[in-house]
Amino acid sequence: MNNWTGIFILVCWVALIVYWLIKGSDVKQNIERHVSFKYILLLSFVVAAVFIVMLYTKTFLQYTLWQTSVQLGELTDIIVLAGFGFAVWARAILGRNWSPHITIKKGHKLIKHGPYSIVRHPIYTGMIIMLVGTAINIGQVFAFVLLLAFFLGFNAKCRLEEELLVKHFSKEYKVYKKRVKSIVPYVF
Repeated sequence: MNNWTGIFILVCWVALIVYWLIKGSDVKQNIERHVSFKYILLLSFVVAAVFIVMLYTKTFLQYTLWQTSVQLGELTDIIVLAGFGFAVWARAILGRNWSPHITIKKGHKLIKHGPYSIVRHPIYTGMIIMLVGTAINIGQVFAFVLLLAFFLGFNAKCRLEEELLVKHFSKEYKVYKKRVKSIVPYVF
């Protein structure tokens, strides 16, 4: 990881967290919160599996795939910044409907414009783009293992969120779901 590009990437991640903390205080009241034992179990399993694999295959996961050149570092900065911008745009459009949990808010509206016209879960898409840039910049196997673990976790959470959205927005959400892909535009 190039020092300057690594610092830039770290600043992007910290800025995203700070933005979430600031905006998280101004959300609508929950009327329904979905707590899924399946999701908690899956998330716990994925986290445990990643840590176990990291403990027992330390040399493999620390294997360096490439050294990050200045040019590659600059490219990864652009990738991370694009993901950051997409996630922040999505969060801004979602507004007071946002929650870190799987919920339906009082007066909840189904958002289908802006980044939500490109993918149904643009915050996750933006964060995955940031993770891709970060993993490429780090250039080690463990970064790609973590990327895969986060992708699987986001995918599981998407499915649970969509169960709740179908329940509350029925036909409208089903039509939206047929038209717009989940995380990767035009693909998945």
